[in-house]
Amino acid sequence: MKDTILVDTYAQIKHGQNGKFRAGVRSSALDLLSLKHKFFGEEKDLKTPRVQFLYFHHIFKDELKNFERLLEFLSKDHIFISHSEAVYRLINDEIDKPYIAWSSDDGIQNNMLAAQALNTYDASCCFYINPASIGLTDVEQIKIFCQEKLEMPPVAFLDWHEVEILLKQGHEIGNHTYKHDMVSKLTQTQFEEDFLKADAVLTEKCGPIRHFAYTYGKFEHFTKPAFDFVMQNGYESCISASRGCHINGQGKLDNNAVFLRRDQIIADWKLSHIKHFLIKGVQELDYASNFLPNSLV
Repeated sequence: MKDTILVDTYAQIKHGQNGKFRAGVRSSALDLLSLKHKFFGEEKDLKTPRVQFLYFHHIFKDELKNFERLLEFLSKDHIFISHSEAVYRLINDEIDKPYIAWSSDDGIQNNMLAAQALNTYDASCCFYINPASIGLTDVEQIKIFCQEKLEMPPVAFLDWHEVEILLKQGHEIGNHTYKHDMVSKLTQTQFEEDFLKADAVLTEKCGPIRHFAYTYGKFEHFTKPAFDFVMQNGYESCISASRGCHINGQGKLDNNAVFLRRDQIIADWKLSHIKHFLIKGVQELDYASNFLPNSLV
């Protein structure tokens, strides 16, 4: 449809969302929790040594200033490290400071804005992309992909030249399946074919791929056989989108048993709300969170 316009602001996303009452209730609840953290001085918890993976899907132009403020705030008490270094430090029990590793899912074009902001802080990001959407220009195809795979309005995607720019800037590229299918709805054979297809394209375009993030991100969206297949193919990490952060303190870990957690960031959120999720992650630190949950074993 030639009259379809690609969304380029987060305001447009919010305008089209349902559940405004629910969002208001959620915001009020987070305001109260944020006041609790402030009253009890719990922001000091953010200085706890750990590895915390933070990820976003988009940084629209009207989110950029908030994202820059978040980076400035976090940089005061945290060390930004690459995804690969974060995995290494967790595996090898070298977590002596509060470390943050950034990643992004889905290859939306405004990730280039995010990269510019991250570059200011020498912060590396692992951009998890779906080869099927990279370089899409046909608006109708974009609309279908966004609606069926991402459940969002149509947005512009990165092209391969921009992916190359991200690599030259020191960022990493990760495997996010070929066309953003839900792994738990695929047979194991279908998943293996999809994973290998994505890996082949990404390796050809970007060089060796070391990290995999499955789509949708909740534990029920993944399977133990899929995890095993990823690690058997030489990947260094497999990561979810379930909240939580990581600590070790018990020596070297078996890389093939480690299952990573991430905290989602939407830059449009209030900084106090983002702080709440980060603090909550620290307060719930648990060595057992380094491994597959019982539901997947």
